[in-house]
Amino acid sequence: MSSDLQAKLEKYERKAAHYGAAAEQAKSAADRALYQGLAGYCDDLASQFRQVIAKRADPFVPAE
Repeated sequence: MSSDLQAKLEKYERKAAHYGAAAEQAKSAADRALYQGLAGYCDDLASQFRQVIAKRADPFVPAE
């Protein structure tokens, strides 16, 4: 189960980096905003996966 969560974490970290790079290269403000939003969304998901992994590794870690 933990390796599945780790794989998903890495997937969303990659997607966040990809969308962040796409935002930097976007020509229009609308495209930039779209990619920045997607990067933020994927970064938030990665953060949530990190929290779940940490909580499962140490059940005494308080949930945020």
